[in-house]
Order: sequence, then structure tokens, then C-alpha cells
Amino acid sequence: MGTAAVVCNVVLVAFTCLVMATDGVSREVPYVVFTFLLLAVPTLSAALLVQRGPHRTDGVTDSSPAMQRASQIGVLCNIWLLATACWAIYDRYPHPNEEGFLAYVAVVLLAPILSIAALVADSKWSVGRRSSVV
Repeated sequence: MGTAAVVCNVVLVAFTCLVMATDGVSREVPYVVFTFLLLAVPTLSAALLVQRGPHRTDGVTDSSPAMQRASQIGVLCNIWLLATACWAIYDRYPHPNEEGFLAYVAVVLLAPILSIAALVADSKWSVGRRSSVV
């Protein structure tokens, strides 16, 4: 799931850059913030998921407290991005009849969902340390 989340986040950043290059940057403050979230949150999520990969051994993760906190912040940022995306979809109704619009909306909604799932699945969300039986 982590690989799918990383790929989806990279596609989202690339797709957002393409949309900005063709349509320009919005001048409305809420959409400037939304654009920033569309670029920053997937980049953060991909970095967290890629960083976590080398620290795995035999399926057991031994994340540092800093990495656990970073994952929690990543989950909260993805929830914020998902909520903002839902608001933008609602606010922009009726939607433009442009080619690629539905694909873009699908990636915008799928990337945070996959990132949340991957970050939660790979992290320790309990208070104490897990002990591994050898």
C-alpha cells in the first residue's frame, strides 16, 4: 500500500503542476492555500513513506518517536487536504466539462486516502513499545 500511496502522491504533484501551467494560479486566497496543500502534503507524505522503507526489517518497524510524530502529522495533513478537496469540489459546482477533470478529481481524493492508510498501517499508534517475539 505504501508504494501505491507514493506513486499516487507523485502523480498528484505532477498533475497539479500541469494544471497550474495550463490554467494558471488562482488569485483567490482559499484556492491559493488549496494549491499549496496540493503541492506540500503529497510531497510530505511521499517523503515520509519513502523514508520509512529503509528502516524496515522482516516486517517489523522500529520507528523513532520523531518518525512516529512525523507520521501522525502526515496523517493530520492528509485529513486536512481531503477535507479541503471535498470543500473545493462542493464550492466549484457545476464542474467544468474539461478533459481530464474526473481523473484529476480521482487522484486528488485517492492520494490522501491511500496516504492515510499507508501511514497508519506502517506506524505504531500505541503508547508503549511493541515487543517482538523471536
